[in-house]
Amino acid sequence: MNLADSLINDLIDFTDEQGVLSFYVGHTPAQAADPQPTQPIEIRNQIKDLKARLAEADRDLATAVEQRIDAINGELDRLLDPKAHGQGRALFVGVASGRTASVALQIPFRERVVHHERPFVRPLVAAVDEGRPAGVLVLSRSGSRLLSWKVGEAEELATDAFELGDAQTADRKSGPSPAAPQIQGHGVDHKEMFEQRVDENRNRWMRSLVDDVTGAAKEHGWDRLVVSGSAQLREFFANLVGEDDGLRVIHAEQDWEHHTTAAVAANAWPLLRSVHEQREHELVDRVLDRALSGNAGALGLGDVCDALNEGRVAHLLFDDRLQLTGYRSSQDTLHPEVDGELAQSDGVEFTEEPLFVERLIEKAVATGAAVTPVAQAPSAPLGEHGGVAALLRW
Repeated sequence: MNLADSLINDLIDFTDEQGVLSFYVGHTPAQAADPQPTQPIEIRNQIKDLKARLAEADRDLATAVEQRIDAINGELDRLLDPKAHGQGRALFVGVASGRTASVALQIPFRERVVHHERPFVRPLVAAVDEGRPAGVLVLSRSGSRLLSWKVGEAEELATDAFELGDAQTADRKSGPSPAAPQIQGHGVDHKEMFEQRVDENRNRWMRSLVDDVTGAAKEHGWDRLVVSGSAQLREFFANLVGEDDGLRVIHAEQDWEHHTTAAVAANAWPLLRSVHEQREHELVDRVLDRALSGNAGALGLGDVCDALNEGRVAHLLFDDRLQLTGYRSSQDTLHPEVDGELAQSDGVEFTEEPLFVERLIEKAVATGAAVTPVAQAPSAPLGEHGGVAALLRW
């Protein structure tokens, strides 16, 4: 289990007798320089709307929420500080207990304020999915840097210098014969020989580098690799990566040789995001192909709930606009509706869940499944299946 999954699991287990407040804020570098940022206004307006809704439904709860928000005003100020760490920040607060948990990522969130029995994790799950681990390879004529990127931040894993052997250095130093300096032909031959050997040496080095990078990809779980450098180096490297390596190579046309790790991470993010919707199309096509051919795929809320209850889901997919109501049993199983034999089960109680997509996410994460909220265009084929599908383990 990686850190992001561990964090989400911790939040899923975060309960409070009067519910949990979830605050999400997004900051970009441009907004950090804005003397009048809009995020505080948006969050305060959403808090005001939440208080009004609660006052109509449960005045005592509304009072408790208002008192808790007043008590955490300092933490809200820190959450809204555009100069603090993290382009995406979230704060979770137990209304009765005052327990808090916070998250700071380098991927911005959309402003949200939600009150529910548990933390509202859908925006965090979406950020973790888009920000899943990826590799970044910076190529130059002098060598390479390999970095591991995750949720907007990067760390350097390895550097590899391209060095010439003694034979190539000797060729480079060779020139016209001292006894016949006027004869230049041999110098030209040596120069061409030197350049040819350098190219051969670089090609061997590049093939070895591909083995190292694909090995790192398997170790760190990368499905994407951003490659920076000259067009010639990028193309040569990309052509050596095999289809069975499972890596989508993304070309960065800029030269990042002298960029800091933070700058590389920031520049890699829009490139990684640019292929995210393509991946969603591929995931939807895969689940449809599997499910409709009778293989390990599930379509529709009923089949997906059954698979989640049995721990068979490997990857949960749902339309990111989806809002569902369903039921959770006292045995912690999920059901789209309660009728027939299920309704007559002895000793089993069912609770209506107005945020049922959250319950699907929680069940998926708890059983080690990946989760991808799918954007409007790629999720269109799921519409006739209720906007929910899953790739199954078996």
